[in-house]
Amino acid sequence: MKKVLFAVALMFGALTVSAQQSVVKEAKSKKGNPVEAAKIIEAALTNPETANDPNTWKLAGDFQKAIYDAENEKMYLSAVDKSKVADTTKMYNSLAKLFEYYLKCDEVEQAQVASGALKKAKLRKKNADALKAVRMNLAAGGGDAYNAGNYKAALKLFGLFVDVAEAPMFAEDPAVSADTLTSLYAAYASLAANMIEDKENVIKYGNIGKEHKDEGYRSLMCMAEVYAGDTIKWLEVIKEGAEKFPAQNYFVGNLMDYYMNKGMVDEGLAQINQLLAAKEDPYYLYIKGVLLNEKKQYDEVMSVCDKIIAIGGDLAAEAYTLKGGCYFWQGQAIVEENSTLQIDDPKYNTNEAKIKDLFEQAKPLYEKAKELEPDNKSLWGNILLSIYWKLNSPEYSNLEKELGY
Repeated sequence: MKKVLFAVALMFGALTVSAQQSVVKEAKSKKGNPVEAAKIIEAALTNPETANDPNTWKLAGDFQKAIYDAENEKMYLSAVDKSKVADTTKMYNSLAKLFEYYLKCDEVEQAQVASGALKKAKLRKKNADALKAVRMNLAAGGGDAYNAGNYKAALKLFGLFVDVAEAPMFAEDPAVSADTLTSLYAAYASLAANMIEDKENVIKYGNIGKEHKDEGYRSLMCMAEVYAGDTIKWLEVIKEGAEKFPAQNYFVGNLMDYYMNKGMVDEGLAQINQLLAAKEDPYYLYIKGVLLNEKKQYDEVMSVCDKIIAIGGDLAAEAYTLKGGCYFWQGQAIVEENSTLQIDDPKYNTNEAKIKDLFEQAKPLYEKAKELEPDNKSLWGNILLSIYWKLNSPEYSNLEKELGY
């Protein structure tokens, strides 16, 4: 009985292999219709017998290349013949499959060479040349998909552009393996991955994309979002971003917020002074002023604010309020002290004089901020109103109406 069953099993296996080989033959016979041929050969790509033959993958890739070429030709011809309309979705889908199938072909062929089943690889060079010729179109397709909001497709196309650079078939071709554009499109791949919350690919492509000198900051931003729940890794990424891309306020701002929230003001000052040593940027100066303000080093705060004001630009209004705050908050502390004193206490009147002097100095600074940014009422509104009230200024009523009270 066992021998009969074994014989039947052998016969069944032979029939299966024969069936898969016939699928390949049928696909070859339909090569004049690559769309149909591509559908037929799909079954052979999952059967172990035919899937372990590099020629199966080469053939499948050839069909996808024919589909891609046909649509790509239509796209160029459409410039002079409006009846030629390319199906770009179909085109880029076939382009992606072309890369996947040729790369798989190389993997299978190299495995057979390593095992001794083949003496040498015959398909690598031809496949490599074909992929190299159309590699940039992966980037174009990724850009089209991203702009259309199809982030999954964008990730696939950008990702293939990056992955090819590390494929064994291009190991000795620096035009691909050392292509400086790889890090650029890795940054875009991490962006696309972030849009669909694919954390694994954000990290995978982000670690490559962060090395691009111009766009690498995007990868680090995406990675920071992924690591938001892991303080140690998040801080590593934020610090790396601040060092590599000091012009990107995202990293410096987040880093300073972290130091402020943790009460690590001195650490924050050390970091910002290091950045300022390389470039005296108004944003860095403003952060330094905020940190110094936390330490109540008001003279130094005002000196920093004067530098920002002298430079001018978008942070001038903030600098005026930060400088004005050096006077206002000192005065406000005395206001709170006076609330605990009796009016007939000699210190009360002394304090009132100090408050008036400090508020008088703060007043023109907040008014200047109002002049520079009249719509940014949260920057100057309530404090300037408090100053007017304390100084019994005639402007109080108008400002109260302006603020909607």
